[in-house]
Formats: sequence, structure tokens, C-alpha cells
Amino acid sequence: MLDGMSMNPSIMVLLSLAACGEKAAPPPPVPTAAAAMVLSPVAEEAGDSDSPAAVLPPAAFQAHPAQVYTGPLAKPALGRGDAEVKMYRTRLREAAARGVEFGGRYAVMISGCGTECIFGFVIDAKTGHVMPLPAGGEDYRQLQLAFRPDSRWMRAIWSSGYESEAEACILRDFVLDRGTFRPVKDEVLPGACPEMGVETGEAMGPR
Repeated sequence: MLDGMSMNPSIMVLLSLAACGEKAAPPPPVPTAAAAMVLSPVAEEAGDSDSPAAVLPPAAFQAHPAQVYTGPLAKPALGRGDAEVKMYRTRLREAAARGVEFGGRYAVMISGCGTECIFGFVIDAKTGHVMPLPAGGEDYRQLQLAFRPDSRWMRAIWSSGYESEAEACILRDFVLDRGTFRPVKDEVLPGACPEMGVETGEAMGPR
């Protein structure tokens, strides 16, 4: 149709460039399954890194009942205490003033000691005698404790997992017997420690 007709040279150049542009822009290729895996390694790693939570055995609060003391609250006896106890005299007095929280007659003081670290003491509400908790410090990473006013039973769980080790949850149950914490159960549970209810000793969910 254009035979025998003259065309403006500039128009011919524009048409030629448009044709070349259409040939130079092929549709994008559809990614293969292998390409998709290379493009999204983060999602794959996230799925593999999830560690199942450890399963905690039933709590034993009711197996070791204690009658809750309701008399006058004694102040912590610090005169014969060691230097560490005296360092925390303010917190000990505040804990004692809250009343019985464990074992029928003991207040509980818990304090942080660094990253993923806690420690503490129990204070006899009748005599003011102070003694350390049966678990605490840097050797008990991510320590959690469960205890109740009406029971002499206490549960401690903590993590043993480090970058070079398989993650596990250490469980140790104690009974306060004649003023001494006595271990009654000691287990290594596979998996990460779950979040534990302070007054239930049962798992609430993964941490």
C-alpha cells in the first residue's frame, strides 16, 4: 500500500525503532521449582529451625500440701546472714511484707542476675529465716519456677541448649522438707522449654 508513495524519513526511522523494541522485549520466563527455592531460602530455613516444645510431666502440688500461715509476718533475719543476703536486704524486706507465697509459710524474693538469669531466696514468715532458692544463677539459663502458698512442692525448668548443642529442657522438682529443699524428680526433656505457669507448673505454650 505504501509502494510508490513517498514517506517522511523521520517517520520511517520511528517505525523501525518500534519494531526493534518489540523484538527485544520477550516475556519474562516462568521460574522453575529450583529457582523458587534459591529465591526464598529464608522461608525454608525458618521452617527447619522450629524446635518442638518439651512436654512437662503433671504437677504435684496436691501431693505435698501445706497449711498456710496467717499470723504476724516476721522481718528477714539478716544479722547472721552472709554478705550476699545483706546486699538484698531491701528486696528481702519487701518480699517478706507480701506474705506467704510458698510452702505454707515462706515469702519468695526473685531477682535478675544478667541476661537469661535469675536467682532468689525464701523467707520464713514465722521466724524470718532466709535461705536461697534451690535453683538460680548463670548455670540455670532461662530458669522458670512454679510454686504455690498451699504446697511444699516447687518446680524448676531451664534450658540447656546452646549453639553447639541440641536444645533440651532440664526439669527438677523439689519438696521443702524440714527447712531443706529435697529434689524428687530430675529429667532431661527433648525440645525447647515451654512457657510455664507459675501457679500451675504446667506448660502454657512455646516461649
